[in-house]
Amino acid sequence: MKRILELMVVLVSLAPAGSYAQFSAAPHSEVATRTTFVRLADNANAIVIEPAVPNPAKRRIGLLVTHPDRINNFNYFTGLALPAYGYTVMILNYYGPEQTYDEFIAPIAAAIRALKALPGVQKVVMVGHSTGGPEMTYYQDIAENGPAACREPQRIYKCRAGDLAGLPRADGVVLLDSNSGAPERTMALNPAVDPHHPRRRDAALDMFDPKNGFDPATKGATYRPEFLARFFAAQSKRANELIDEALGRLRKIENGEGEFIDDEPFVVAGASLYVNGARPELADLRLLSRTHSSHLLLKADGSTPVQVIPLVMEPRAAPQDENKLFQTTLNVTVRHYLSFQGLRTDPGYALTENDIIGVQWRSTPNSIQGNLEGIRVPTLVMAATCSPHLVLNEIAYDHAAAGDKAFVGVEGANHGFLPCRPEYGGTFGKTFDFVDKWLSKPGRF
Repeated sequence: MKRILELMVVLVSLAPAGSYAQFSAAPHSEVATRTTFVRLADNANAIVIEPAVPNPAKRRIGLLVTHPDRINNFNYFTGLALPAYGYTVMILNYYGPEQTYDEFIAPIAAAIRALKALPGVQKVVMVGHSTGGPEMTYYQDIAENGPAACREPQRIYKCRAGDLAGLPRADGVVLLDSNSGAPERTMALNPAVDPHHPRRRDAALDMFDPKNGFDPATKGATYRPEFLARFFAAQSKRANELIDEALGRLRKIENGEGEFIDDEPFVVAGASLYVNGARPELADLRLLSRTHSSHLLLKADGSTPVQVIPLVMEPRAAPQDENKLFQTTLNVTVRHYLSFQGLRTDPGYALTENDIIGVQWRSTPNSIQGNLEGIRVPTLVMAATCSPHLVLNEIAYDHAAAGDKAFVGVEGANHGFLPCRPEYGGTFGKTFDFVDKWLSKPGRF
């Protein structure tokens, strides 16, 4: 078992975030559990994993785990780790087309109802890892605030689902190194790419060109301020132009003037769904390199100081992915792009050492930062310091409306909360021990 875990640590450390999210290794637990299959409506089903011997103090809190992309979540490491602490965990699978973000609402509502109907369960807490974070927080924003939350003027693609009033609410939210969703898609747009001839590059905007500060040998970079200013301005322009193009095509579709009556293909060259693409912060580690405020840090030596939290990630820019169809091209539809990917940016959009400025966070449903503005239930945000989501998760914490909220860093953890280097060993246990401590605090739930 030890050797298997060591191999999985290496594999998880090398894989691009997003491609391995649900496959991180969960250390073996000696706690006996039982698993029950639950059939749900709306192209969804679930399993419930609970201790074989119920924990009287913790069975009252049911945890909901899910992740989009039509993957099999039943082996998700969060859902496998948490029953060992005494909690009842429901893991949700959704099999629909994922044409728009609204599709997630009905399955999550059905799962919460089913979880609350289980014997002994009184409270439900959502546990969102990776892109499960935006999905769950979008639901909770609407559950707390009604359909007006997803039909605000700044929304690019307003919700069009049927009855969104009276959705069952979760009682808390836990985000574990959540992917931001559309913000990270925007951050991956490559403004140097000719959209009609993807292998052609504008050298003045190419972050992989050594003349602009990139080092192919290390995959790192030291970009000059003038290059970054030019790059971010062009990236922002590209993001808004894509939204405007998609909105124009949507109007034609809805007026019966499109090529099809319901939707159309929408292909974006120089874009990515993974932690790759044209992201200068993956090469120049001065960008998004630390939190702007002090927070609790779970350190490898067992101490828990409150401090500004630094990123410990190595450069991981991926120029080898540039001309690969499935690595740096989105092949989606107009509606999907507007609902999942579109994020408005403002003049001055840029990444700094510890922030992202010039972003309209609530312009999309696929944004933990925007969604948390409408969520008031207790919220825990945990970030892995060996993952590129650190500063993005702090921004989400800053936007959270909850009065009871916490931000915690896990030193040396990768996206799956395994240690990115041997000297950071024990990160997985530290993470879930803290989640357990937070969930079980008297009076919180």
